[in-house]
Amino acid sequence: MAIGVKIDFTNTYDIADVSEDLKILTFKSQLQNGHAIPLKVEISNEAHELLPNVFNLAFGPINAKGHIDDKAELPHTDYSRVFSTILLSALNYLNNNPEQYLGIDGSDNLRAYYYWRFLQRNFEYLNQFFEIFGLKYYVRITRFGKRQYQNPFDFEDVFVHPDRIVKTNEWPEQMYNYFIFKIK
Repeated sequence: MAIGVKIDFTNTYDIADVSEDLKILTFKSQLQNGHAIPLKVEISNEAHELLPNVFNLAFGPINAKGHIDDKAELPHTDYSRVFSTILLSALNYLNNNPEQYLGIDGSDNLRAYYYWRFLQRNFEYLNQFFEIFGLKYYVRITRFGKRQYQNPFDFEDVFVHPDRIVKTNEWPEQMYNYFIFKIK
């Protein structure tokens, strides 16, 4: 994944297919080898069990079973265009559902770091459209369920309330693994 992502809602891929409720869409991304691959963006139907009104937004290539492979590593030719397309779909959904929030899961620490970096790099632009929040190590709990934790698990290392993300040049005191977007 590229760190130098620049979000620009005027530089997105064409949407191939979109559901009426804006919860599912697909588009094709160009890869460095010259091939185009379909990517899917999907918003969950149910709010998160621990966070009312937060719906998970997943994205990635489609596997053989038709599900999103959110751990895939793809060499896109234009990461900025890919993430601009994904976040524009989030913006369109939230414009139609302003009472809801969308959450993006940094499925591992490296992805969470990249997401943090590109949110900081694009803060002024994104801040025009979204309020953005982060949760620390939230992903560890939700991946295994409320009662199934990694052993040993440091419960002091979890913040269960979202922190507002602001522009900073400093590394955050806590590493966020779940990023939440609310329309302004």
